[in-house]
Amino acid sequence: MTEARYQKLLAFWRKSPRREKCGQIAVKLLPPIFFCVYGVELLLLFYQDGFSLNLLGALAAPAVALAASNLLRRLINRPRPYTVYSIRPLISKSTQGRSFPSNHTTSAFVLAVTAFRLSTELGIVMLVLACLTGLSRVSAGLHWPTDVLFGAGLGTFLGVAGLILL
Repeated sequence: MTEARYQKLLAFWRKSPRREKCGQIAVKLLPPIFFCVYGVELLLLFYQDGFSLNLLGALAAPAVALAASNLLRRLINRPRPYTVYSIRPLISKSTQGRSFPSNHTTSAFVLAVTAFRLSTELGIVMLVLACLTGLSRVSAGLHWPTDVLFGAGLGTFLGVAGLILL
Protein backbone atom coordinates (compact mmCIF):
# COMPACT_ATOMS: atom_id res chain seq x y z
CA MET A 1 0.00 0.00 0.00
CA THR A 2 1.33 3.41 -0.92
CA GLU A 3 1.74 6.32 1.45
CA ALA A 4 -0.97 8.20 -0.44
CA ARG A 5 -3.47 5.38 0.21
CA TYR A 6 -2.60 5.31 3.90
CA GLN A 7 -3.04 9.07 4.03
CA LYS A 8 -6.50 8.65 2.43
CA LEU A 9 -7.54 5.98 4.93
CA LEU A 10 -6.38 8.04 7.86
CA ALA A 11 -8.01 11.17 6.40
CA PHE A 12 -11.31 9.27 6.34
CA TRP A 13 -11.04 8.61 10.08
CA ARG A 14 -9.79 12.10 10.85
CA LYS A 15 -12.55 13.88 8.93
CA SER A 16 -14.30 14.66 12.21
CA PRO A 17 -13.42 14.18 15.89
CA ARG A 18 -16.40 11.83 16.28
CA ARG A 19 -15.30 9.64 13.36
CA GLU A 20 -11.72 9.52 14.66
CA LYS A 21 -12.98 8.50 18.10
CA CYS A 22 -15.12 5.73 16.54
CA GLY A 23 -12.09 4.40 14.66
CA GLN A 24 -9.95 4.47 17.79
CA ILE A 25 -12.65 2.68 19.79
CA ALA A 26 -12.97 -0.03 17.12
CA VAL A 27 -9.20 -0.65 17.05
CA LYS A 28 -8.99 -0.79 20.84
CA LEU A 29 -12.27 -2.60 21.60
CA LEU A 30 -12.27 -5.50 19.14
CA PRO A 31 -9.37 -7.48 20.71
CA PRO A 32 -10.83 -7.48 24.25
CA ILE A 33 -14.19 -8.60 22.86
CA PHE A 34 -12.49 -11.66 21.39
CA PHE A 35 -10.79 -12.58 24.62
CA CYS A 36 -13.98 -12.15 26.65
CA VAL A 37 -15.96 -14.35 24.25
CA TYR A 38 -13.09 -16.84 24.22
CA GLY A 39 -13.12 -17.03 28.03
CA VAL A 40 -16.88 -17.67 28.02
CA GLU A 41 -16.38 -20.28 25.29
CA LEU A 42 -13.81 -22.14 27.39
CA LEU A 43 -16.10 -22.09 30.42
CA LEU A 44 -19.03 -23.42 28.37
CA LEU A 45 -16.89 -26.15 26.80
CA PHE A 46 -15.68 -27.19 30.24
CA TYR A 47 -19.25 -27.13 31.57
CA GLN A 48 -20.48 -29.27 28.63
CA ASP A 49 -17.70 -31.86 28.49
CA GLY A 50 -15.38 -31.32 31.45
CA PHE A 51 -11.73 -31.64 30.53
CA SER A 52 -12.03 -33.07 27.02
CA LEU A 53 -10.40 -33.04 23.60
CA ASN A 54 -12.81 -30.26 22.65
CA LEU A 55 -11.48 -28.08 25.44
CA LEU A 56 -7.89 -29.10 24.72
CA GLY A 57 -8.30 -28.10 21.07
CA ALA A 58 -9.82 -24.76 22.07
CA LEU A 59 -6.77 -24.15 24.26
CA ALA A 60 -4.06 -25.56 21.97
CA ALA A 61 -4.93 -23.93 18.64
CA PRO A 62 -4.74 -20.31 19.90
CA ALA A 63 -1.55 -21.04 21.84
CA VAL A 64 0.15 -22.54 18.77
CA ALA A 65 -1.11 -19.68 16.56
CA LEU A 66 0.24 -17.02 18.90
CA ALA A 67 3.60 -18.80 19.22
CA ALA A 68 3.89 -19.19 15.43
CA SER A 69 2.92 -15.57 14.85
CA ASN A 70 5.43 -14.28 17.39
CA LEU A 71 8.20 -16.45 15.95
CA LEU A 72 7.54 -15.13 12.44
CA ARG A 73 7.44 -11.55 13.72
CA ARG A 74 10.88 -11.94 15.28
CA LEU A 75 12.39 -13.70 12.28
CA ILE A 76 11.02 -11.30 9.66
CA ASN A 77 10.93 -8.10 11.75
CA ARG A 78 9.09 -6.14 9.06
CA PRO A 79 8.79 -2.38 9.68
CA ARG A 80 5.36 -0.91 10.37
CA PRO A 81 3.70 1.53 7.96
CA TYR A 82 4.03 4.47 10.35
CA THR A 83 7.80 3.91 10.57
CA VAL A 84 8.20 3.72 6.78
CA TYR A 85 5.84 6.54 5.81
CA SER A 86 5.26 9.90 7.40
CA ILE A 87 1.86 8.98 8.80
CA ARG A 88 0.50 9.19 12.31
CA PRO A 89 -1.41 6.00 13.19
CA LEU A 90 -4.97 6.31 14.42
CA ILE A 91 -3.93 5.15 17.88
CA SER A 92 -0.70 6.04 19.64
CA LYS A 93 1.85 3.35 18.89
CA SER A 94 5.61 3.27 19.21
CA THR A 95 6.40 -0.35 18.35
CA GLN A 96 9.25 -0.63 15.88
CA GLY A 97 9.16 -3.58 13.47
CA ARG A 98 7.42 -6.89 14.11
CA SER A 99 4.60 -6.01 11.77
CA PHE A 100 4.35 -9.35 9.92
CA PRO A 101 2.06 -11.10 10.64
CA SER A 102 -0.53 -9.16 12.62
CA ASN A 103 -0.87 -10.83 16.03
CA HIS A 104 -4.29 -9.26 16.57
CA THR A 105 -5.58 -10.66 13.29
CA THR A 106 -4.01 -14.09 13.81
CA SER A 107 -5.56 -14.29 17.27
CA ALA A 108 -8.95 -13.04 16.07
CA PHE A 109 -9.17 -15.67 13.33
CA VAL A 110 -7.99 -18.61 15.41
CA LEU A 111 -10.43 -17.64 18.18
CA ALA A 112 -13.24 -17.24 15.64
CA VAL A 113 -12.60 -20.71 14.24
CA THR A 114 -12.47 -22.23 17.74
CA ALA A 115 -15.88 -20.66 18.40
CA PHE A 116 -17.33 -23.15 15.90
CA ARG A 117 -16.75 -25.84 18.56
CA LEU A 118 -19.54 -24.22 20.51
CA SER A 119 -21.90 -22.97 17.83
CA THR A 120 -21.97 -22.31 14.09
CA GLU A 121 -23.76 -19.01 14.63
CA LEU A 122 -21.18 -17.82 17.15
CA GLY A 123 -18.39 -18.87 14.78
CA ILE A 124 -19.90 -16.84 11.93
CA VAL A 125 -20.32 -13.73 14.11
CA MET A 126 -16.74 -14.11 15.33
CA LEU A 127 -15.44 -14.48 11.76
CA VAL A 128 -17.15 -11.22 10.79
CA LEU A 129 -15.58 -9.53 13.83
CA ALA A 130 -12.20 -11.07 12.90
CA CYS A 131 -12.46 -9.49 9.43
CA LEU A 132 -13.28 -6.14 11.03
CA THR A 133 -10.27 -6.55 13.32
CA GLY A 134 -7.97 -7.06 10.34
CA LEU A 135 -9.46 -4.12 8.45
CA SER A 136 -9.13 -1.89 11.50
CA ARG A 137 -5.42 -2.72 11.84
CA VAL A 138 -4.73 -1.65 8.25
CA SER A 139 -7.01 1.39 8.21
CA ALA A 140 -5.45 2.64 11.46
CA GLY A 141 -2.00 2.64 9.84
CA LEU A 142 -0.67 -0.09 12.15
CA HIS A 143 -0.15 -2.92 9.63
CA TRP A 144 0.34 -3.60 5.97
CA PRO A 145 -2.49 -5.44 4.17
CA THR A 146 -0.23 -8.49 3.72
CA ASP A 147 0.40 -8.60 7.50
CA VAL A 148 -3.32 -8.92 8.04
CA LEU A 149 -3.97 -11.36 5.18
CA PHE A 150 -1.21 -13.68 6.32
CA GLY A 151 -2.37 -13.41 9.94
CA ALA A 152 -5.93 -14.28 8.88
CA GLY A 153 -4.68 -17.28 6.91
CA LEU A 154 -2.41 -18.48 9.72
CA GLY A 155 -5.14 -18.14 12.35
CA THR A 156 -7.71 -19.87 10.15
CA PHE A 157 -5.36 -22.70 9.20
CA LEU A 158 -4.31 -23.41 12.78
CA GLY A 159 -7.87 -23.07 14.05
CA VAL A 160 -9.15 -25.57 11.48
CA ALA A 161 -6.21 -27.89 12.21
CA GLY A 162 -7.16 -27.75 15.87
CA LEU A 163 -10.77 -28.62 15.03
CA ILE A 164 -9.71 -31.57 12.90
CA LEU A 165 -6.89 -32.95 15.02
CA LEU A 166 -8.42 -32.54 18.47
